[in-house]
Amino acid sequence: MIDEILKVLPKYISNEIIRLNCSQNITEIRLRARAKVILICTNREIILDCLVTTNAILEVLLNVSKNSIYAIQNDINNGFVIIRGGHRIGISGEVVYVDGKIKNIKNICSLNIRVARQIFGCADKVLPEIISDGKINNTLIVSPPGCGKTTLIRDIIRQISNGIPNMRFKGRNVSLIDERGEIASVYEGVASLDVGVRTDIMSNVTKATGMKMMIRSMAPDVIATDEIGKPEDIVAIKEAILSGVNVIFTMHGDSITSIIKNKDIKELLDLNIFSKIIILSSGKTPGVVEKIYDTNKLGGAA
Repeated sequence: MIDEILKVLPKYISNEIIRLNCSQNITEIRLRARAKVILICTNREIILDCLVTTNAILEVLLNVSKNSIYAIQNDINNGFVIIRGGHRIGISGEVVYVDGKIKNIKNICSLNIRVARQIFGCADKVLPEIISDGKINNTLIVSPPGCGKTTLIRDIIRQISNGIPNMRFKGRNVSLIDERGEIASVYEGVASLDVGVRTDIMSNVTKATGMKMMIRSMAPDVIATDEIGKPEDIVAIKEAILSGVNVIFTMHGDSITSIIKNKDIKELLDLNIFSKIIILSSGKTPGVVEKIYDTNKLGGAA
């Protein structure tokens, strides 16, 4: 699962991870200059004895870029790099602005390597709520960070795209706006994770722009994206609905009350754009559904 990550790490770090024999449980690898390596696992945190040097961080970036940092400069400016296997390396350092735009991140001092994992079938329990009588309900998935909303929407997209025989549901054309590359984990133009045979992916673009582009170019049945919430997202969503496209989105939050406080999302709720709202639990186990609301009952839930 993490072989591609081990290849880009300095040997003294990768060897230590291999020695621990816990790679199957690792979800994140945190590298901070002049601090010890930290492994985030599914049920615990492990602090390694090896110390991260600034040269070690540079070595990772050189390995990722095949010894040409310039080749990944745009990714660095966006704050993350996707490597083979769909793994995402977040970058932290000193931001350099030129004419109000990010020109570079220099003196990079931290890397957060997030292990790409796919859980097939994790959407099985919610799909009967999202699909009824062969029709797709516009759906909003809500959860705090790290509670499984991206994993869940990935499997929803995959199954809607492929079709679901046991529900007598034929696959639909899905346009996925993968702004940060976390859902499909596109590497060199190809999805590293399975998002279905009828899914078209637009990455490295804002959600609002991507939605408008995909409606014009790909004639989707469904548009899906992660973490909506900006005012421009709301405008694009309303345009998508007017074009007859179904939508499945995620956003940060921990309850119906918390999302109603977002005035832009509240506008969508008032327009009855979403038929279903799925709230994920903030517990230790990611992807656990806490509550599913029908929007016609939302007033009582709030």
